[in-house]
Formats: sequence, C-alpha cells, structure tokens
Amino acid sequence: MSRRFTTFFELLLLMAVVISLGLGVNWNSQPAALATQHQSTATLAPATDSGTPAVAQAETSVAPDATLQPDTSTAATPPPDGTPVTSELTTTLEVLPTSAVFGNDIPVEEGDAPLLVQTPGTINILLLGSDAAVDARYSRTDTILIASINPEMPSVSLLSIPRDLQVRIPDHSDDRINTAYELGYLRNYPGGGPAFLAVVLRKNFGVKIDHYVRVDFTGFVKAVETLGGVDVLVECELHDTFPDKTAASGKIDLDVYPGRVTLNGKQALMYARSRWSTTDFDRARRQQKVLRALLSKAKNSNLLQNALGLYQDFQENVDTDIGLASIPTFIDIAGRLDNLAIKNRVVTYPVLKAFTRSDGAMVLLPTQDTTAYIAEALSPPAGNRAQNRVRVEVYNASGQDDMEAVAAERLGWEGFVVMASDVLTETGTLPKTQIIDYTVTPKGSPISRLAGIFNVGRANIFSQPDPSSIVAARIVLGEDYNSCPRTAVIAGDVPLASDTELIPTSTPQP
Repeated sequence: MSRRFTTFFELLLLMAVVISLGLGVNWNSQPAALATQHQSTATLAPATDSGTPAVAQAETSVAPDATLQPDTSTAATPPPDGTPVTSELTTTLEVLPTSAVFGNDIPVEEGDAPLLVQTPGTINILLLGSDAAVDARYSRTDTILIASINPEMPSVSLLSIPRDLQVRIPDHSDDRINTAYELGYLRNYPGGGPAFLAVVLRKNFGVKIDHYVRVDFTGFVKAVETLGGVDVLVECELHDTFPDKTAASGKIDLDVYPGRVTLNGKQALMYARSRWSTTDFDRARRQQKVLRALLSKAKNSNLLQNALGLYQDFQENVDTDIGLASIPTFIDIAGRLDNLAIKNRVVTYPVLKAFTRSDGAMVLLPTQDTTAYIAEALSPPAGNRAQNRVRVEVYNASGQDDMEAVAAERLGWEGFVVMASDVLTETGTLPKTQIIDYTVTPKGSPISRLAGIFNVGRANIFSQPDPSSIVAARIVLGEDYNSCPRTAVIAGDVPLASDTELIPTSTPQP
C-alpha cells in the first residue's frame, strides 16, 4: 500500500509550496526586500481634537525578553523571492500522477457534486493529523487540510476543513468528516482510510485527491525540537492546560500572548491543538501558522538540504503514498515559489451552518455556498505577482510590541503586499487605529476592506490623495488595535463566483 515517508523534513519539502516563507510575514522588524517606502509629503494623522496630522518617523522596536511573551530573538533573514532551495537530489522533474492509493475510479452517483475543474497538472494533497501513531489505523483525523499545488505558476492554496463538518458518507448515515478515515479501514476499503476520505471529499465537494501525508503528534514534536523551536506571530491570547506525564503535577500550562513567540515542540503542539477556550476555526488558523513557521525555520537552516539523512529519526511518525523519487519535484517547486503565491482558507461561517442532530450532537452542515467556497479556496491565488496586489504600509503606535509584524502577517493572508512595517516612536502611542488613504479614485479602493480588517471608523480614515505614492494606504495601529481575527465568520469576506464560472460543465465526471 503506502510507503513510509522518509523524514518530517521531506514532509516540509512537500509542504514548501503550502507554507512558503512567511506569506508576506517579516520575521525581522524591517522587511529586507522592501527598502523603498512611501516618499510623498503625506503625513500621519493621530487623533487630535483639531484633526491636524502630526509627522512621525519610524524606528525599529525592541521588545522585552519573555519565555512565552513576544520573543525578540531575530530569526535568519528569509531569502528573497525566487531564491532556490539547494539540494543534492537531481532528477528530471515530471508531473506527479495520482498515486495507486487514489487510482480507483469513484462511481459518480446522483447527488454527487460535479468534479471541480482545476488547471491541468494541479496536485491535491491530503494533509492529516492524528493523536494516534501512524500504525493505529482505527482512529479519527482531527486535522484535515487540502493543499492544492499548481507546479507551473507555482502556487499553493491551503484549505482547512473542520472536523465537525457533517457530510454524506457512502453506505453510511451522514456523519462528521473526521470519521471517514477510520471507516475506510473498518470496511477494508481499497487504499484504506485515506482513500475512503478522498471518496467522501469527491462526492460531497467535487475535490479529487492525488496524494496524502499523515503525521502523528510524536513526529510533530520531534520535528519542532530538531529545529530548535519555532517562532510564531500570535494573533490571539490563548490559555490552556494539557496532561503531561513528564511534569511533576501531571499537567502543563500553555499561556501565550499576541506578538512574536518562540515555541518548543510540546508548546507548538499545544498551540496547534488547543480547543478549550477557542474554536475549530481558530485552531485551523493556528495550525496553518505553525506549519508556515516550521518551513520558514527549516529553509533558513541546513536541515532541509540534508533531509534524506534523517530517515531513521522520523520514519515511524509519518505515513504517505509519496515516494523518494518525487521529492525533487517538491524541492523544485519550493525553490520557485515566492511568498505572494500562497492562499490560505478555512471552511467556516457563513458558508456553513450549525445543526443539532437528533442524538444531541452539535455539527456543522454545508450550505449552498460551501462547494463554491471550496472551489475558490483551492484555485490558484489571483495574480500572484506583486504588481497585481494592493500595496500598503503598516506602522505600530499601539504601545504593544510586535503588533506591526502581526498585522503585516494578517495583511499577507488577506492578499495585500506590505511595503513597509515598523514602529513609530516620535508621536508616542495613539489611542485609535488610523488609515491614511493615498488613493486618488474610489474605483477599486481597498480602504473599506482595510477598515473592516482593522475595525476603523470613518472618523479615523484620512484622505490624502497622492498619485505618486507606491502604496494605496498606510495603517497606523493604535492602542485599540485588536489583532485577534473573527475566524468564525471570516469566510464571509471571500467573494464567490457563480456555479457556471466555477464548474464549466454540469455533467458529473469520474
């Protein structure tokens, strides 16, 4: 059946197209590749009674040391976009065919979603996480992600699917999607759990899966520890307690606050798993953040280049149908991928709705927009070049360390290009977050979207039209800035195409 994956770092190579360097995140306070800043005479506009703007200069912030408070240790500067990832592996790169695990024809029945039409050569990879060892087939997959890779652009679209999403399961009553993996093995389905989960995705949403990777928690912790920890830009304050046999009390606490935080293996796993004071939607977003941080750390070290030598350390913790011969293809994609060619999505409200089953279980049901949202989520980013993205600046006058970096990462997730990010010191802290609008026409203006992201009212949006500006707007973070996004409704911000645009043919295809 499937082959063991050689090492978690080969998993990172696989995921390189999923979680490229930072997705627009600057791990240093000043972006190395963004030396050119807004040079117009437009000034910042702090909230004053007179409304008169005050000029301020930007300086680099220095945050206090703390274990799980924002961390000020400087990570290695990421290579510029397009810098290749070197590797000793050399081979002729070919389009990867669908593996034998997913090679069986799936019978198309009445009620099945039409096949999602994607660019030829697209590779859809199922990324699974479980608290069971990779040999434990009879377990549920509480982490389900789809990585849709376009090797030619190259680009990656990453989609997290909530475990409580109730779907149609062939020859079974409707149930949560996280039960499909276990059912595949219980039924002795050809290809096992991954293949049966692929059937469920195909029939419900038209997604064709080509490969899978499954990693257990032990392998995840081991990978983070091998890297010496990972730096994560935390958006939301989080507190939780987990059982830990190695601790004197039998438990371990996790307390993180917004800002740059360094997590060890156990902390990274807890951060990615926590649900006590949060939701599956928040958790999915945190998982994507941790994965990006892992790749960033690996690409800035020499471990990625020596992945093949780590076979014995990780072969028991990762299971996949991807063989060694395919690794050079992913290395090539990673080398050509820039940080603008990434899309991140989480299936959430309003394209889902809450439902209480007759047995009292709380689940999530698809709506008429769910398939359209998934189609948009797995399509390549629209215009993955900088000239096709709205450019902005973000400056921190909130009085809280690292908020400019946190906000810059959020803007990257939202498809913006952050041309400058720094801390303001001359004006001191500002009570309200502001947006300086440099656009000269309302047509296509991003201001309303930025106002929604940063919760800025009209009174704190200052129009200073400047046709020479290289950025559309400058965001100045004030003391009221709340970096924690409303992940439960974030799908509502994504414009959806009509069914005819998403699926050229209404005829179901195998």
